[in-house]
Amino acid sequence: MHCGRINCICTHNNGCEKGFIWTTYKDRKELIRNGETIVVEKEYEGVLFCPTCDPERAYIQQTSRSPEELQKRLSERSKYKQEETYKNNETSKTRTL
Repeated sequence: MHCGRINCICTHNNGCEKGFIWTTYKDRKELIRNGETIVVEKEYEGVLFCPTCDPERAYIQQTSRSPEELQKRLSERSKYKQEETYKNNETSKTRTL
């Protein structure tokens, strides 16, 4: 299925569905209980941003160290946040004498 982006060059075949690629995350923890080491493995379903459809979001996802950081960096991309950040930066540069 096509992602709906204008001029997208992705073939939308190799696992890409509307700009997302389904994946399985594995979480492995080793716990010690009563002197025994117990390995707990959990699998989670999730999606990755397609690097062909949206390379900027895919890069942000790959380089983020936590889900919280990912959420913050993605929300900072919005037009509103960019304007707000610009205003804050300009205000901090201006001083009243």
